[in-house]
Amino acid sequence: MKNTELNLIPVFVAIYEEQSLSSAASRLGISQPAVSKALKRLREIYDDSLFHRNASGVEPTTFANDIYPALATSLKNFTSTLEASRDFNPKTSTKTFSIASVSAANYAILPELLVRIAKIAPKVSLEVHPLFTEDHESDLRLQRYDLVIDRTRDETSTLKVKEIFREKLYVVVAKDHPRITGNTITTEQYLAEQHVVMSQWQTRKSFFNEKDFPEFGKRKIMYRAAGEVDMLPAISQTDAIGIITHSTFHKFANGLDVKALSMPFGASDYGLSMVWHPSRNSDSAHQWLRQQIVKVAAQVA
Repeated sequence: MKNTELNLIPVFVAIYEEQSLSSAASRLGISQPAVSKALKRLREIYDDSLFHRNASGVEPTTFANDIYPALATSLKNFTSTLEASRDFNPKTSTKTFSIASVSAANYAILPELLVRIAKIAPKVSLEVHPLFTEDHESDLRLQRYDLVIDRTRDETSTLKVKEIFREKLYVVVAKDHPRITGNTITTEQYLAEQHVVMSQWQTRKSFFNEKDFPEFGKRKIMYRAAGEVDMLPAISQTDAIGIITHSTFHKFANGLDVKALSMPFGASDYGLSMVWHPSRNSDSAHQWLRQQIVKVAAQVA
């Protein structure tokens, strides 16, 4: 494809998303014959019909479905560079920020962020996704997400990282646990029990593992839960124990027969960091979002 034909990308994306040549023309502010001409050129370039007519408009071919993600991402990336050069006005912006986050941040920080944004940027919205992979560099470079909130990690990276929050960890057990009867727990007691853990993304690892504390590698895991909140009912109804963060315990443990004990070994807290791609560093809207997250995290810490 020649450089002069890059203007065909928004035409393809508009046709694909609108499923109609007339709607694509209206969205782009050009005539329908111009859209048809652009589609003809795209068909020549790709040697594929790309779209078939149907009763309501057009539908994409298999090949069009295959190339849409790459073309849509390239268009989004280009558009974001234009937005980065403009001043961001939170009072009037209708921007949607996309954040991928670990569940601990969903409970501790993001609800307060939503409250803050609703007050100062009423038309701005948040789109929060579960953090499924560890490939933050790819996700952020391709702008699948604007920002990632994850555990603070020691690994070096080309990405920008800022720790925003540190939180206390507890060992949580049932109040009527037959062997852990007091308000403390020893390392020996901890390792003697069965454990409920929080799964890490789509792997068989747990969110807290032996990289955090060597003792975690010796645990007998009986249940892997999708998130921290899901761990609490399992702990309350069995003799199994688990590691829960301060914010999750105090927000969700009420009504459950569980108690929180101090960690018997290692550090008693962990950190949350926001992670973003260097290409977004000077983006005024992105800067504003990061500022709001820092302010909210400072209030709830």
